Amino acid sequence: MGRPNFFIVGAPKCGTTALRQYLSAHPGTFFCEPKEPHYFATDFPSHRYVTTEENYIRLFDRAPADCPIIGEASSWYLYSREALANIARFDPNARIIAMLRNPIEMTPSLHAQLLRDFAESEPDLRRAWDLQEERRDPSRLPKNRNTRYDPRTFLYRDACKLGEQVDRLLQVFPGDQVKIILFDDFSRDTQNVYESVLAFLGLPPDGRAEFPKANVRRDYRSRRAGRLLFQTWSAASRLKSRLGILTTFGLFKRLERFTMETREPVEPDPEFRKHLAAAFRSDIESLSRTLGRDLSHWSEEPT
Repeated sequence: MGRPNFFIVGAPKCGTTALRQYLSAHPGTFFCEPKEPHYFATDFPSHRYVTTEENYIRLFDRAPADCPIIGEASSWYLYSREALANIARFDPNARIIAMLRNPIEMTPSLHAQLLRDFAESEPDLRRAWDLQEERRDPSRLPKNRNTRYDPRTFLYRDACKLGEQVDRLLQVFPGDQVKIILFDDFSRDTQNVYESVLAFLGLPPDGRAEFPKANVRRDYRSRRAGRLLFQTWSAASRLKSRLGILTTFGLFKRLERFTMETREPVEPDPEFRKHLAAAFRSDIESLSRTLGRDLSHWSEEPT
């Protein structure tokens, strides 16, 4: 029976889906299904696919006996206050990858995902941002929302303060067990970053030269049909959980792909971008110091 020794811990909308997809084709790796079990995020109970270690380990029972890298990718682990310490207790020698993105770009991308998944009810990004403080009160959260998302995912400023989260990560795991990847680098030179990840994991190169885009922005052609599909999937998932079934529903994924279409990325307007730059400037500076890399251009106005 396999036991995970490698974790992609986040952050959401920073390339974790693509990296997992590329790595999963390497003969020296095994990743569990579903992609994001979030077992160790005990403070995000609605995100957890399984809640016992026995059931968590069962997600990896198809891993080959000689597979050197067994892993998972749960994008909210980095934001969680408990997940990293829980992983360290489970395996203090675990390899950790954290993928990071300019928070000024991450914020609208996260908002768009929450809208797509019927968690967020406010379609205007600026208004959703302004609602953050009152949404700390659970009674002020969107009505009839998709409860798979923890209430803290609506706190866009907290969720996207990656400097603070990386500092917490490096307090739990030593630096030689952690690899930090910037989305900018991953997008610009995917092959070089991919090969550096293989080296970090102690895996030989596999000659991969094609890196198709993954997890591009998509939304439902019909919101009504999408909501019906989501409600059906959620009900089936609850039933599956009660029955202790640990397989995924591939049919729902196929139906979802059929009912969705590609959308252009959302860009904040120039005025709101300045607001986001001011909100995240100190955290960007903190991350720059931690990584030893100047990221001040993240908060500059685009040319």
